Amino acid sequence: MLRSTFKNLFSHPNTKRYPSVPADLPQGNRGRVEWDMKKCIWCMLCQKNCPTGAIKTDKAGKTQSVVRNRCITCGRCVEVCPTQTIFMRQQYSKPAMEPEIHIYGAEMMQWEYRVENLPILNHKKKV
Repeated sequence: MLRSTFKNLFSHPNTKRYPSVPADLPQGNRGRVEWDMKKCIWCMLCQKNCPTGAIKTDKAGKTQSVVRNRCITCGRCVEVCPTQTIFMRQQYSKPAMEPEIHIYGAEMMQWEYRVENLPILNHKKKV
């Protein structure tokens, strides 16, 4: 045990200070889901097939939104999209202190999105 203690004391940490240092992504890592809204035909197959309900489609507003802390990056939405609007980018989202929604709109540039924060629920309220 003493040997392990000294080894850990005088060696460098195995972790990196992400996001200031880029992450080493292993081969086959799915990363995160992104949309190219210029291709979208608003069929809502991604929303219907999302196992966690992370995707919401607004046909009238021409937007797609994904709740980042609900998305498990399973890739089901990518598989069912008939126009290949959805893409798995080998990159992580920046860490956030609050749950985020990424909203992709038809009027935005390719892969561009805006970020909105979800309200934080207070479970400690007295009833």
